[in-house]
Amino acid sequence: MRRFIISFISIIILYALQCTLFASTLSVAGITPNLILMFTCIVGYMRGRASGIFTGFFSGLLVDIMAGFTALLYMLAGFLNGIFHKEYVKEQLIFPILLVLSCDFLYGIAVFVTGFLVRNKLSFGFYVVRIIFPEIIYTGVITIFAYVFVYFINRKLILLEKKKEVHDAVKSNNSVS
Repeated sequence: MRRFIISFISIIILYALQCTLFASTLSVAGITPNLILMFTCIVGYMRGRASGIFTGFFSGLLVDIMAGFTALLYMLAGFLNGIFHKEYVKEQLIFPILLVLSCDFLYGIAVFVTGFLVRNKLSFGFYVVRIIFPEIIYTGVITIFAYVFVYFINRKLILLEKKKEVHDAVKSNNSVS
């Protein structure tokens, strides 16, 4: 339950940051990092497919209040990153960043196809060079710091869960005696 509450609060905070601070003050040439997609990818990678799917769905629903089919794309990103959960190594930083960058690229392609190609705006090269690549770079830089922070929080939650399990085991052994 603690993990759910922390994820929910994180999604709300990241959404607020993405829509306010990063959209105005910290945007670079009109480009903002996709913080919520980044968080979904990190959670999927660290906690597995189920956590990635739920995080992606709920964060996507929040974004869908303003946009369109984001919940489905974020769920897919959470699931795909969750596949690599077995490869999760705490010291590894490059692989999760590459996963986030890949998902951000695929997200940009999906937005192009559904938002521009359908309306017969076929300037794919322009969109990739001016929108997708700068967003990927910005998101990648932010991911370096965010991954370390989320890893730290995840580690603390795992330690608290283990401590609770030990406490419960001792408690049940005492009640049997």
